[in-house]
Amino acid sequence: MLAAKILMEQGFDVTGFYCILPFTADDFVPEDSPPALLAEKIGLPLVFYRCGQEYLDMVKAPEHGYGANMNPCIDCKIHFMKKAGAYMKESGALFVATGEVVGQRPMSQLKHIMNHILKASNLEGRLLRPLSAKLLKPTIMEEQGIVDRDKLFGIQGRGRKPQMELAAKYGITEYASPAGGCLFTDPNVSARLRDLFAHHKDCSVTDTYLLTIGRHFRLDNGSKLIVARNESEGKKLAFYKDSSPFYFEPSFKGPSALVRGEPESDIVPLAASIICRYGRPDEKNNTIAVSRLDTLVSINANERAGEELLNKLKIN
Repeated sequence: MLAAKILMEQGFDVTGFYCILPFTADDFVPEDSPPALLAEKIGLPLVFYRCGQEYLDMVKAPEHGYGANMNPCIDCKIHFMKKAGAYMKESGALFVATGEVVGQRPMSQLKHIMNHILKASNLEGRLLRPLSAKLLKPTIMEEQGIVDRDKLFGIQGRGRKPQMELAAKYGITEYASPAGGCLFTDPNVSARLRDLFAHHKDCSVTDTYLLTIGRHFRLDNGSKLIVARNESEGKKLAFYKDSSPFYFEPSFKGPSALVRGEPESDIVPLAASIICRYGRPDEKNNTIAVSRLDTLVSINANERAGEELLNKLKIN
């Protein structure tokens, strides 16, 4: 937002290129998202790019490796820059700009790494970082006087005080928390992602999104169970029941659950015992509806999975 405002002040028409990570639902409406609403407040129109299978393939084997968890920060930035560069050419724009700050992030925003990303993205001379431009080699636009370099900044380091002061100057009072991080840096999501890549070679972007929902249990090498933690998650899982091998819905007060992958064994009794563990079946009401493709059966479930078994199967 700051980079956009800096360029708007110089008279440029700026378009935001919003990359949607694969942690969003298939029916996600980007125009209604918080970043889109914030962009609207400063008059920044957005175009949307949803990271698909190409992006997921990169995450599986990033050329520059991972950070502390499953965060492929350098390769992720290169991917974004390449896509933004393609849109730049398609739309006839002059250059790509980002809000990056030298030294702000330990993996992808060290000065030499930023220069590497610049070259790997094939955007040399066309990638402007307005907040730290005075610390970096001038771009073609600065050299030609298209962009006034004197009106750019030389911010660096982990602190956010200069950015916050700049936001106040522009009247920007709402923005994402500076401490917020990508879900690839989350230890629990990373553990689930490692498990997904290890057991489901042909996993999809939908599988990546489902990592953010419910409790996950490894049933066998080919399948896992996702158990809703609340009613909202239950509705989200139900959206994918027709594209999953099994969907469980108890008649008693308890969570619905979804199986992803290709089961290698009879996983129904085990899945039912896990659902019972988080539900309240009794002698009069202990049935679970099991949907499998076009068939629907009802089973009786009485056995509850013990803590030792749950801890053994749980993916976290």
